[in-house]
Amino acid sequence: MISHHFRARNMFAPHKPREQTIITLFPIYMLFLISSINGQANFNTTQGFSATRLIAANTVRYPRTIVQDAAGDFLIVSERLGTITAIYQQESIYNTTIIVDGSDLGLNHGLVIKDSWIYASSLTSVYRWGYEAGQRERINTSPEIVITGMPLIGVHVTRTLLFDTEGRLYVSLGSFANADANTDRAKIRRFNITEIPESGIDFWSGEVVVDGVRNEVGLAFDSNGVLWGAGNNADMLVRDDLGGDIHDTNPGEELTKFDKQLGSFYGFPYCWTVDILENHTRGEQFAWPDFLNTTFNDGWCKNVSNNQPPTMVLPAHHAALGLAFYNAEVCDTSEGAFPCSMKGDLFITFHGSYNREPPGGYKVARIPIDAQTNMPTGEILDILFEPDPSFCGRCLRPVGLLFDSRGHLIVTSDDSSEVIRITYDD
Repeated sequence: MISHHFRARNMFAPHKPREQTIITLFPIYMLFLISSINGQANFNTTQGFSATRLIAANTVRYPRTIVQDAAGDFLIVSERLGTITAIYQQESIYNTTIIVDGSDLGLNHGLVIKDSWIYASSLTSVYRWGYEAGQRERINTSPEIVITGMPLIGVHVTRTLLFDTEGRLYVSLGSFANADANTDRAKIRRFNITEIPESGIDFWSGEVVVDGVRNEVGLAFDSNGVLWGAGNNADMLVRDDLGGDIHDTNPGEELTKFDKQLGSFYGFPYCWTVDILENHTRGEQFAWPDFLNTTFNDGWCKNVSNNQPPTMVLPAHHAALGLAFYNAEVCDTSEGAFPCSMKGDLFITFHGSYNREPPGGYKVARIPIDAQTNMPTGEILDILFEPDPSFCGRCLRPVGLLFDSRGHLIVTSDDSSEVIRITYDD
């Protein structure tokens, strides 16, 4: 596949050829040092796509989830800072303003707009603020507590938020540890929020929609209203009977279409899915080492009446964090929109992981969906990617993504504090 390799720059920044010439004379380690200081990532695009920075790097620090309101403004929640920032266009320039200072609340990942409210999550709670599209003003009122009682302690801190067409709020909570002892936290729950007690709705009272998912950060509904999820699986996998230390390429990450019976079980923590394993098939199910010789053994895991396998196996330790279906009504490729031939396809961010050699992920990819079966074709087609994640000062580490009203794909990169716009440019 042909790729375009470049250091993308802010689309409104002046070009400085003299400075570029000086940089090319530096040793390569100096180039990466400069990248680290400036907070800019290197990235490639595959043929047919172009990428530019929507705003200058570091304008919005540690961006995670991104949403767009009815006025066309983007809202981004910043991890570590706990803020929600609006990005809005005036003529040809994008400006930013902080509209929620949630630093005292610990806002860190979840963000969604529903009706006239902004919803955002911390480790323990979901909050909401009254909001009108395009208001671009600091919200100084105290938030309303929507969900409360999520556990403070655990290795996973993200709580993804999503609404269905019936107005029910979905919350995904990651596991307590690398491999838990049970499924208490390995669930996606949903809540009817038509009536909210003053102290909030107790998290553990939520209806269990999905069971047995370790860290389902990426959630999205397709055009038929079916929920899909991208799960991050466990590290440090050792099975002496299957080759010993097999953690580099196992277990596979999972893309799952949750179209089975409500509350169906999808494996964690008892079972894992093969990505690459000698003499075994991708997608094959085995028991996690801690549960061998118990009820949850290999045979139990292979039985689909006990354990539902993923719809598609993703590469191990790529850390899929964001999902978005392309459902544009108008596909004007002359204006950079993705083509109509990609309608219904799924787009995914891979944040990247330390726990494999060589490193994997650090990219945005397209997963084609067959229009007849509404199932993935099995392909993972890179669109935007870090050229060398093994050696970079500030890596491209994509998190949130959405298709804006013009059919452009907008992506956040938290490690490099960037917001990137990807357009089709065949």
